Formats: sequence, C-alpha cells, structure tokens
Amino acid sequence: MRDREVTEVTLLIDGDVVAFTAASAVQKIHEDEFGFVTPFANRREGEAVVDNIIIGLEQLFSATHYRIVLTDPVENWRRGLYAAYKSNRKDTARPLLLDKLKDYMREKYAAFHWPSLEADDVLGILNTEPQDFPGKRILVGKDKDYRTLPGSYHVLKELDPRGKPVVWETTAWEAQRFHLFQTLTGDAVDGYPGCPGIGKTRAEELLNNPVRLTPQEGVITRGVNKGNSTTKWVSEPTRDLWAMVVSHYRKGGQGEAEALVTARLAHILQHEDYDRETQSITLWTPDQIRQS
Repeated sequence: MRDREVTEVTLLIDGDVVAFTAASAVQKIHEDEFGFVTPFANRREGEAVVDNIIIGLEQLFSATHYRIVLTDPVENWRRGLYAAYKSNRKDTARPLLLDKLKDYMREKYAAFHWPSLEADDVLGILNTEPQDFPGKRILVGKDKDYRTLPGSYHVLKELDPRGKPVVWETTAWEAQRFHLFQTLTGDAVDGYPGCPGIGKTRAEELLNNPVRLTPQEGVITRGVNKGNSTTKWVSEPTRDLWAMVVSHYRKGGQGEAEALVTARLAHILQHEDYDRETQSITLWTPDQIRQS
C-alpha cells in the first residue's frame, strides 16, 4: 500500500490557463479582398487541443488523478478589497473560444469553480489541505503567483532537455518570501500597485537584508532652504519583516492600511483561509509571517 501511494500523482490543473492556451492556439484570421481582417476559430479544433493538453499532462506525469479548476466567471472577492483589481485587462481581446472551451472542460473533465474564488485560490486550498490526497500533488499552470504557495509546481509545457517535465519545489519560507516580494512590488499583470518607489531589485535587497525605516525630524542648516524643516529616514536592521514592509510604505507616503491591502491581494488562499461550509474567507494577517 505504501509503494502505491508513493507512485501516485494528483495533478491540480489551472483550467483557465488550459482554455486560454488552447483557444489562442487555434484562433486564426481571415483577410478579404478589401483588406478587412476577421478572427475565426473552429470549436472542435479547440477541444482537440484541450484534450491533447490534458492527456499529455497525464502521460508526462503518469498521473493517476487530476482536478481541473476554473475562476468564478461572475464574482471575485479581491475586487471587494480593491475595486480596480484586474481592471487593466478589460480592454484586452479574449480568444474567441475561451468560454466555450471552459464549458467543454466542465462537461468532459468535470472542471469546476467555487463562488467568488479565482482558480489560483481553489488550487491553493486543495494543494495545502491536510486531507489524504492520493500520492504527490503537483500544481499545473502558468501563474508566477504559485510561487507564494509551498509545494510542487509545473509551468505548463516547460520541459528539460530530455523532454521531462520541470517541477519546481517551493518551501514554506520561499513561498512566504515571494509573497512579501509581491507585497513590496505589486503586480502590474493583476493591476494593483506595490510600495511607492520600490522595484524588484530593491525588494530583493530588502528581503535579503531587512531594514526598518524610522523618520527623524530636523532642520536644513544650509542652502536656499536653510531653516526649513525636513524628515530624514534612518534605517536599522530588523527581523520583523512586516515592520520593514510597513516602514517603507510610510516613507512612500502611505501606511499599514495600504500595505495590508496589497498583501491580501497577493496572497493565494490556503486551506486555513477558507471555510467550505460557509464559503467564507479569512483574510491574511501579518501574524502569519514566520521568521526563517
């Protein structure tokens, strides 16, 4: 029994990514004699690509089980925190077959969604549940945010030189670190800002060598502004990662409230954050941070 469990693999698949990949692959354009260009796509071709992706994943991993998850097409709990969440995508053209292929996966592969949750969240909950899933769990998708989750992750279609699927392993500390990185930088893809003045390079530096900033009031002693008051931000090493994050938000003219909203937007839900019976979410709090 033990040997069987070790060899079993459960794939937790982001159906949004599968549908988008397939719909994009089969979409074509037709240009008529007058120069008018019209996009078109064949539904059966799209369904065939979906089948190939899912069957291919099963074969690549010798998977014994899989679950395909979609995003709730109507509600999104993050918009309750930040109304502009993903609003930058509203003018982006969607592949013609996107919704039809999601419906196809619902009918053929039992793909599902949970109310108000993104596919990322449902996958995060399933991936971190303590219940007895068969064998090894591997997330499959293309979202960098999965780096905020501990566990195993395969970027769809990423193979090594031998044609074997690449599986990334993320520790609990690495997951937490990337979550704080996202809290500092924000996410342009999802349309929410981070800490003013903090880019990716500076965020990496702060996580490698955390410093807390403290404002000190003073008076300019020379130059054209002599006599005017000024604020100098003094840095000191700290092990309190949340205090580090908040102090940099304050230097940027914001505060803990803005930092907390960003951290909650960046946090993919895990099993302890969601009650299946009541469908209620427990929002992320700074006391979830654990020191390395």
